[in-house]
Amino acid sequence: MKSLCLSVICLLPIFNMAVAQKAKLTRTNKAAENQRIFIKNKLYKELSASEYKKFKDSIFANTKDTLTRIGKRTLQYSPATITSETTPIQNIWVPSSYVFTNSKGNLTIQLPNTNTKRYSLFIYDGKLLLHNITNLQEDYWVIEKSNFYHSGWYNFELYCNGELLEKNKFLLQ
Repeated sequence: MKSLCLSVICLLPIFNMAVAQKAKLTRTNKAAENQRIFIKNKLYKELSASEYKKFKDSIFANTKDTLTRIGKRTLQYSPATITSETTPIQNIWVPSSYVFTNSKGNLTIQLPNTNTKRYSLFIYDGKLLLHNITNLQEDYWVIEKSNFYHSGWYNFELYCNGELLEKNKFLLQ
């Protein structure tokens, strides 16, 4: 019994050392599973395997803000670059509240206070003046589409008491 106790006492430090080495190996394996992210060659963040899985799609999809693999456990973060040469903003057409086409495709003119104000409407086909309607006396007008040469966009200028109220366009179909 004494020999057994003596051998256990002698083997106990060796056993503790083996357990400590195994714990050290598991810690280094966990560190090896971590992914390191660099921004401009400087370590930004270290992600665990579970955190890294959230960002995996950006590597495969190569999105604007993306992670690019450099090494086995090393990633490079590439943020989206904003160029000074931006694409021109498209002109968004906003329909007029005064001159528009109705459900039948005819031109409708709806003006407020025609008894006190003097309205003039100039309709252009390109640069050619097509219609000049001055001194509109009624609040609501409908002009049939047969009064126009073709379907398409027509520009117009609406004046109120000699001042430009609106410059826009409408579509006849």
